[in-house]
Amino acid sequence: MATAPAGDAQRDVQKIGVEELRRYISDPDELKKGTALFDGGQLVSLARYQNKLFCDAKGSGPAPYKVTLSYKDAPAPEFRAQCSCPARKFSQSGFCKHGAALLVAWARAPESFAVSEGPIGGGATGGDAKKKGSVKKGAVSDGDLMKTGVEQVGTLVRELGVTGVASIAGDRVEQIQTLGQTLRENKLRRLSARALELAQLLGAAAGGSALPAGAYAGLMTDLLLTARKLEKHLGGEPIDDRHVEELIGKTWQKGDRKPVSDLHLVEYAFATRTTSDDYVIRESRFLDIASGKHYSEKQIIPAQLKRTEPKPSRGGHVLGGARGTTFPGYPPFRVQFDDLGDKRPVGAEAFAAMVERALPDVGAAIAALQEHRRDVFAPDRLPVALRVDTLFARGARLQAVDDKGHALHVPADKALEEQLAGALRDARLLALIGDVGLDAALPTLWPVAAIIEGPLGLEMRQLTDPLVEGQRGPAGGSAGRPANAEPRPASGAGSAWSMAAREAGASVAAIALGEVREELAEAFATGLASLTPRVTEPLAARLRDLGLEKQAALLQGLAARPEPAERLDDFIKLYQVLEIAVVRLAGATHVDRDAIDRVPTYESVFVARPEETLPPDVVRQRRARGDLNRYQAAVHYTRYYSAIPPEELAAHIFPIWADGSAAPAVIKAFASRRAEALKAAHKALTIQAGRVAKMTAVRVLQAVGGATAEDMLSEVAQRSSDAGLRGMARDALDTLEMAKAGGESVRRRRAADMDKVNDLAKTMIGAPTRGERRDALAALSTLGQRSAIPFIRQVFWGDASREIREEAAHALAHLGDTEMVETFLGMLAQRAVSEHEAAVAAAALGYLGDVRGLNELLYAYAEGYKPGIVAQAIRAFGPVAMEPLLDLIEAQPEIAKRAAALATLQALDDQDLAAALTRRLEAQRGQADVGEKAQLYVRLSDVHLYARRKVAQAVIDLLGTPRGDAEAAAVKAARKAMTVMRRGEVGGGQA
Repeated sequence: MATAPAGDAQRDVQKIGVEELRRYISDPDELKKGTALFDGGQLVSLARYQNKLFCDAKGSGPAPYKVTLSYKDAPAPEFRAQCSCPARKFSQSGFCKHGAALLVAWARAPESFAVSEGPIGGGATGGDAKKKGSVKKGAVSDGDLMKTGVEQVGTLVRELGVTGVASIAGDRVEQIQTLGQTLRENKLRRLSARALELAQLLGAAAGGSALPAGAYAGLMTDLLLTARKLEKHLGGEPIDDRHVEELIGKTWQKGDRKPVSDLHLVEYAFATRTTSDDYVIRESRFLDIASGKHYSEKQIIPAQLKRTEPKPSRGGHVLGGARGTTFPGYPPFRVQFDDLGDKRPVGAEAFAAMVERALPDVGAAIAALQEHRRDVFAPDRLPVALRVDTLFARGARLQAVDDKGHALHVPADKALEEQLAGALRDARLLALIGDVGLDAALPTLWPVAAIIEGPLGLEMRQLTDPLVEGQRGPAGGSAGRPANAEPRPASGAGSAWSMAAREAGASVAAIALGEVREELAEAFATGLASLTPRVTEPLAARLRDLGLEKQAALLQGLAARPEPAERLDDFIKLYQVLEIAVVRLAGATHVDRDAIDRVPTYESVFVARPEETLPPDVVRQRRARGDLNRYQAAVHYTRYYSAIPPEELAAHIFPIWADGSAAPAVIKAFASRRAEALKAAHKALTIQAGRVAKMTAVRVLQAVGGATAEDMLSEVAQRSSDAGLRGMARDALDTLEMAKAGGESVRRRRAADMDKVNDLAKTMIGAPTRGERRDALAALSTLGQRSAIPFIRQVFWGDASREIREEAAHALAHLGDTEMVETFLGMLAQRAVSEHEAAVAAAALGYLGDVRGLNELLYAYAEGYKPGIVAQAIRAFGPVAMEPLLDLIEAQPEIAKRAAALATLQALDDQDLAAALTRRLEAQRGQADVGEKAQLYVRLSDVHLYARRKVAQAVIDLLGTPRGDAEAAAVKAARKAMTVMRRGEVGGGQA
């Protein structure tokens, strides 16, 4: 309801609420445009005198439009608009967009209007009224624009804080988006970023998604605190240079910057991104191995400047003795180089220095984060290098564990999980480098690189790109969740934070306080009017139970205030204080090392010890449902296959050796049985199809070693037509050579190979044009170096071009990256959602040849999904596909009519097909449907002359005296097949 001010209502402008705007402005389009103008900061010199409101509105010309609103309350409240713009005369509602914007300003920010002591001249009418007083007008300064922007943010937070977001509409989200862009133009960089994040969050909620209340409250908290700080600064209060850089930004001349020298920098991340206002940012992240400090080099240019030479990556080298100047700010300290120093190839010595300079444990990382966050305007995250030797896979999330058993969370991010899995396979983790911050108030590490010790010594392996916009959580880390995080649980299922905290082993006190904070966030999203004693009293009681008496009293005081708007500042204060408290209570969680098992092939990854061993088919089912993570599945697979005697493993190259999940058990079983291993590996390597079986054979040969094994590996490395298999064989030979005395020549050669990989990877990841990136990707794939796999995965997950991502999937399959099988399976399973990605995945699964992909391909085939592509993928599996394919055709006989199905069978060995069909026929002896099955087998055998003869003869022998029409039809079909065979032989055909 509107409330009339004290005094003569005819001589004063009545205050109105936002909800009353439609009462005075009948045209919704003009109201929408006017709101956008106000949010965009297009109104200046706001003033009022008695019953009139005045402003200047920016237009397309150099001079602003003059806008006036006149108010009268009799016979009914009414506003009349006057504007010097041309559109005013054509308005049907009496309001142009400028007049509407002025009324929006009065409804939402009446405190922004300067009060005049006399009439204001030169208004919309252009009159020369005699002035008793006036409001000073003139050119709008940058400071005025910044003040206006800060006021608009304060108004936005106050309005949303009071009304909540339940009724937020799409046009309001657009207005906030416009406000964010205008704030950027007005040099309010932090407010701009937060406003744009808020628009994105509210846009998803307006589209039907659940609003993450914690993330919303965190953004609103940051917006208000930043606005309050800037109000003081614009009022004359000085602030630190680092706050200037973080909150406003400035062009820092060289004399403003701090000289720095004798740096020894190793690049651990490089990224290119484009901002919402169309600036391209290229950034390198470095660790100084002399001091342990983190630095950043950035190139920031308008996207349209195509001729500017892109900043290159500095990867693959140590910049020894580099010097330059650093900008004010927070870690990573932005540096502008004067001299890159002596560039030398990065190697084991530099990686060892990075580990030495890393923080010693999780406790040190959390202490550094707490110190960092004492400054409320510091960036959300702090770059760290941290010594950890274990990843603990607990539920849907990983934890990074130090040697004391203390743990930090790793975010639930599918791309990151895939990259970590690839980086840590057959390697020992020494340190993670990335950013530490808060995710849903849990201390979390976003790793971007890992220092590992593998078969060939110390290496640094890059993970997902952490510097790309959109991978950061919302402000303040308050319940921020990545875009691809797990969905929020249904109502009543428990919050995402509390569930994650319980899984992580957080303390009861931390969980209780986190839940109080969540309930406050939910109330704030509803609107501060919802903070009634009924809501606050139980929460205050829980705070007292936790020893937070002052915070409980502050919460109770909020409900006692009659006006919701008066509760805003203290609510924000309380919410921020509770975040600090919950971080202190959550701290590092602890992992009991005696209750966990190491994951096969992942020396540094552990899971809780399972109570039972599940068979592979059950594991796959539970994995598909999300009940098991990849590491828990790996433990079950290895336990199951380890129970199979070596003799049986050797007898079943297909399907066991062709199953990537069985490889650890196969290798372990044959490691001490050299003779049997050599024989089984030879068998696997000489089979015409089955890439994963051959890869398993290479790893078995590496495990047993010896002259014969090395000869076999050399044969593969030199003669195989499979680039991925050649690369794996070369790696195995290098590992065996380095295990002997010396091995220095191998290290030098591999360092040279790694230089080639690094150079191509830089172009593939950082080149500005799609053509350059595609050519580099093709060259890396052709090179056949498996060390390129982590870089190609980075492109698969993050390149802007769908074409490049597709080619990266093919390259990973080409190099034999079996770690991607589950990712490709997920893409294929989503074929109803993304047909294109599913087709890419089907082709990749076929080329990889891992039997874990076969069932999903068969399901897709049965559905008739892209039968040509899927059939080709199934054919690539070779003999292992035969029995599952025949099972499918028996279950759905209509598939036998498809040309693609017959082509798939035709690609199989004729004798193997004949043997499989005759075995099935014999198994049908005496069954009621033997006639139907016999007809089907004859039809399937028609793809090979040899199979046709064997199956036809077997049908005649079995059903010589047919019983019933079906059996008679089967015998007739078999005799016809034999007759065709004889005609073919007479005509010169081959049997």
